[in-house]
Amino acid sequence: MRFLEYLFFKYYNWQVKVGNWYIASFASICFMTFCILLYYLDIVMVMSYFIGTIAIHKYILIIMFFAVLAILYFSLVYHGKDMQIMERHKEEWTGKKNLGAILFPIIAFVWFNVDWIVRMLMNRGVL
Repeated sequence: MRFLEYLFFKYYNWQVKVGNWYIASFASICFMTFCILLYYLDIVMVMSYFIGTIAIHKYILIIMFFAVLAILYFSLVYHGKDMQIMERHKEEWTGKKNLGAILFPIIAFVWFNVDWIVRMLMNRGVL
């Protein structure tokens, strides 16, 4: 939970800096939800190498997106928890500790691209 609060803090501050201060909480949890679902798809793709083709219906992904969004909303934003997180960790996380917040989406994106490239090479018979 602490890592999610750290990510929320960093993405919230990023949204404020780019001028989205009025929707900073919602934009932060939407971005976190997207990254979490990308990690989920990465895991499913890696599992498909060993198990075989795994069919995921598009409605399952939509339901998962809204479920993860609701969980993050109720655990990080609901009833002013976002402002409590901002005040509680302002001194601790303000500064140059952005590496985790930067690597979290980049690793998911790179992993996803490596997965589909490996799957493409497997389908061609190269691997």
